[in-house]
Amino acid sequence: MTRPAAKDTAIVIPARNEEARIGACLTALAGQGNAVVILVLNNTTDRTGSVAHDIAARHDLDLTVLERTLPSREGVGTARRIGCDHALQTMPALRYLLTTDADCIVAPDWIAQNLAHLKTADAVCGKVDLIAGEADILDGMDPHLAELEGIYRALVQDIYARQAPGSADIGYTHGEAAGASLGFTRAAYLAGGGFAPVRCGEDRRIVRALRAAGCRVRHADDVTVQASCRLIGRAAGGMSDALKARIGDLDYLIDDCLPPADWLVRQASGKTLGPWPPQVPARFRLHVRDLPQHIEILEKFRNSERLISASIASAATMPCSHLDTLLPGKGSANVPAGPGMRACPVPVDRLPSPTQTNASALPTVKGA
Repeated sequence: MTRPAAKDTAIVIPARNEEARIGACLTALAGQGNAVVILVLNNTTDRTGSVAHDIAARHDLDLTVLERTLPSREGVGTARRIGCDHALQTMPALRYLLTTDADCIVAPDWIAQNLAHLKTADAVCGKVDLIAGEADILDGMDPHLAELEGIYRALVQDIYARQAPGSADIGYTHGEAAGASLGFTRAAYLAGGGFAPVRCGEDRRIVRALRAAGCRVRHADDVTVQASCRLIGRAAGGMSDALKARIGDLDYLIDDCLPPADWLVRQASGKTLGPWPPQVPARFRLHVRDLPQHIEILEKFRNSERLISASIASAATMPCSHLDTLLPGKGSANVPAGPGMRACPVPVDRLPSPTQTNASALPTVKGA
């Protein structure tokens, strides 16, 4: 009699009081592959665990439920780490670690698509959409403000793709690094130091660490999940807070991976950008209604780069190591100086006119 092959894929799902949604989450994973599902209950007081066991029995899911009580300073990051540690310690054949959230519904090919990408990449960041039946909540968003954030995000990603080390892959992709859909090889997860034991932001933190370590990170549009549109979430600073801000505030703070334009231009010009995605300190976060001026700066900078490239091509001996030397200007835009974000004067008077940028009107909903 042949023994069944040892399972090499673990799916880690943090959960806190998710009895209403965990059924749909686990059902979506049923029949997708020979994986172990590790559900980490974080300070849970409802029937999430018993509902999960019932669903697993019904759909023949290999489910492990870990119950933990965490201190207030910890949260979803700690829960993800606990689940990954359990997989590393109990699965000798482990090759792949995937993670999603308890209020998410993964696509029918989510496991297969993750594993296909992980044959040639070290980590995969999936695309997160909103659950179609709940998306009417977006009717409360101002479409113009949403479009501004989409345009600005596309410009920021374009600069990072061309200027930041190890980030060329983010151009023309969703660019997100959400815990709702992340996948790693075992070696890459360890190289990135694992998930940080924090309340929120562990997802982007590990992706930055992986890029800094030289790992191949891919933002895959064909790895998809749908996330809930609820406005009362489980993690401070998560998607629920972001949606609530965009629906209830006419001048909300945009995603905290989108830095001020003048800082970004200064870092790009000095070749000192760190890996994608950045994290903007709270005091330098941008308000959505300030975006037109920041969009103008980045569009002009992008056009100036094209002008510089044309000048280099036509006159290879022309000294052109500094943007200010080639394109002097009188005015500048600034953000206050401070730790982590230096003041960054950027010429804005004599650069070429901006070009049109195409971007989705739907902003990313993270970090509000």
